[in-house]
Amino acid sequence: MHNIDQLTRQLGAALQLAPEYARFVAAREANEADQALSEAMREIELVRMQYQHEAQKGDAADQAAMDSYSSQFRALHERIMQSENMREYQTAGKALDAIIQRVTGIIAGCAQGEDPGTFEPEQKGCGGGGCGGGGCGGCKS
Repeated sequence: MHNIDQLTRQLGAALQLAPEYARFVAAREANEADQALSEAMREIELVRMQYQHEAQKGDAADQAAMDSYSSQFRALHERIMQSENMREYQTAGKALDAIIQRVTGIIAGCAQGEDPGTFEPEQKGCGGGGCGGGGCGGCKS
């Protein structure tokens, strides 16, 4: 098992050298430095908590308050998602996830007897290799 752990760590180090990883880290750091975005994230979390608190009252919940919280949440979410930094973070995250899904697909294929030197996850009909070796649960791509 030690050899597998060592090789996995080497793979992790190689992943951190990929331009997609560098882009993701830069996007994450830009998000963290964006004060307006951070404030909107704090606000949306507060609204979410207020909504949940009201919803827990069951039949005694104030529907007008819940509607107001929902409206506030939607407006904040839209503002967050329109942020250039958040859009870049989402895009960079998807690019990094695609690499990770491909690696996972190759490993899963090899665990099922595929040739490590030639196996391509896409050959098995899972456009990113996202099945993880546990059988097909329906493609998410």
